[in-house]
Amino acid sequence: MIDRVKTKGKTIASVFMILSLVLIAIPTDLIGQPTTHTVQKGDTLWSICEKYYGDSTLWPKLWEMNPFVTNPHLLKPGDKITLIEKEDISKKKAVADKAPKEAAKPTPKMKGIDMGLLTNTSTMGYLSLTKVEPWGEVYASAKSELGAEKGDKIFINFRNRSDVKPGDQFRVAKPMPVRHPLTDYPMGEIISFRGAVVVKEHLKQEFFLAEVTEVFVEFGVGAIILPFEPLSKCVQPMATDSKLYGNIVGLKDDRKIVGAGTVVYLDSGFKDGIQRGQVFDVVRITRIAPPALRMTNFEEIVNEVGSTFLKSQYLTDFWKALSEGEKLYDYPVGKIMVIESRPDSSTAIVLSTSEDLYTGAFIKGFSWSETPEFLLNLPTCPLE
Repeated sequence: MIDRVKTKGKTIASVFMILSLVLIAIPTDLIGQPTTHTVQKGDTLWSICEKYYGDSTLWPKLWEMNPFVTNPHLLKPGDKITLIEKEDISKKKAVADKAPKEAAKPTPKMKGIDMGLLTNTSTMGYLSLTKVEPWGEVYASAKSELGAEKGDKIFINFRNRSDVKPGDQFRVAKPMPVRHPLTDYPMGEIISFRGAVVVKEHLKQEFFLAEVTEVFVEFGVGAIILPFEPLSKCVQPMATDSKLYGNIVGLKDDRKIVGAGTVVYLDSGFKDGIQRGQVFDVVRITRIAPPALRMTNFEEIVNEVGSTFLKSQYLTDFWKALSEGEKLYDYPVGKIMVIESRPDSSTAIVLSTSEDLYTGAFIKGFSWSETPEFLLNLPTCPLE
């Protein structure tokens, strides 16, 4: 009896030892990998990406997977965020590592485009169709209330944000109301980035001392404070379906004329199929076919297409008229690439123009079978 118990004990110990070795051999990131994250107070999309993937720049993809989120840095505690599967990220990296060994074709390899050499991506800003709720605002300056300079000390009211601490970086911004150039309907506001600050000291309650680290455009008391959103400067170019997607509705710094390198804001986002890296034609819609091209009154054309002017409807009607050749013609006058896509809007950079562009111009999908020459001539960068 005693020998039998000892034998059973040895058998059980052996089983436990084998199971332990098996568990050790399994990668830890495959054990109990969560598929959702319950939002805690202070969470943001990029902090969630940093926590689960060690890469905060994945936040646009996470946002695209959770379209119910209206503001990426104001998440509601208790909400469930669907996470990106690590297998998808691993597969993409594996394909990227394997591609050079298998590639034997002489065709040029598509590389990332270094947008940091075309514009300062830190100053781009974005279009928000809803009112942006800031984390705080500048309420005083140690030097001047009118225009802060790099190195100045400023005082910030963070409006009961309990998760702010010394060392945190923030953007200083100013909201600018914008109206649709074709309908004159209110479109929300363009968030213009004016500078950057770093928190130095907690004074009392919601008040903090901060130092100005960057000044892009003059700002002073009353400027709003937003969290820093990391964004990679290296963008993978992508072709798009040939159809109308929307309009250029705003320009950075309220410029009136668009040229190469200009930052523009679009009235369509990833809900409309627009993704980071996509390339579009900027087109004029006119009654006169090239080469006898002339500017045409958009309001006059729109009135013929329909009176409701719902975006989805007028884009469909315009595309039908263009495709069937009914009075209207589209004439490409430039190309843009999307740098950041949000649910209902996008930020893009003008790559080239053949004439001056203005707000109200339409964007049309641009597709290719081989890498276009104009992309090969742009500054490249290694994709991560």
